[in-house]
Amino acid sequence: MKKCAIAVIAIGFICSAQGRVWTNTEGKTLEAKLIRVSGDKVFLEVGRARKVHALDISYFAQADQDFIAEYKRGIEERLKLQAIKDRSLRWHSDFSKAQAEAKELGYPILFLYTAPSWCGWCRVLEDNVLDQSEFKAYAKENLVFYIADFSDRDEGEEWKEENAELYKKFPCKGFPCTYLVSPSGKKLGKIGGAEKDWGPPEFIKKIEKFTKK
Repeated sequence: MKKCAIAVIAIGFICSAQGRVWTNTEGKTLEAKLIRVSGDKVFLEVGRARKVHALDISYFAQADQDFIAEYKRGIEERLKLQAIKDRSLRWHSDFSKAQAEAKELGYPILFLYTAPSWCGWCRVLEDNVLDQSEFKAYAKENLVFYIADFSDRDEGEEWKEENAELYKKFPCKGFPCTYLVSPSGKKLGKIGGAEKDWGPPEFIKKIEKFTKK
């Protein structure tokens, strides 16, 4: 909620302050509308003819350079929030792809061993936590998912053979079992299985025990 509020303020600031008086390093002023910033250039719309001028950021006084920097930060924040909003949650079955997404986003990986076809506690974790909208909303802004599904026992054994190093690093002695893993593949912590009274808040608290050290 705090992050969204900051973004709204930043976006409003950008839109309401586009038409303004600019000052260069020599103290001369120019009334113009900010069109965009690209690299080290600022594009300003000047006068009734609405002619667009491209000027170096270094042309402006420090106060205006600070304004431009704030403008760019606001745009970046808005793009980041839009990307999160548009992001589709998926359970990766290929760890390398989970890592790639984690590195791109800077999020840790929630590594889940599950077997919902025969494991009652796996279904409890799904129903009470993973499928809840509160947890999905949290995950969208904080996690990348990876799943090792042992619903078919033979396929589970094949997975262990094909991912021997991964299994050695993140062993599973009972289902469900969850780990939190850094984008580089380092174990941040073991969350464990499921509890009957766990909901999204309790599970998120377990996650943040490792992410907020």
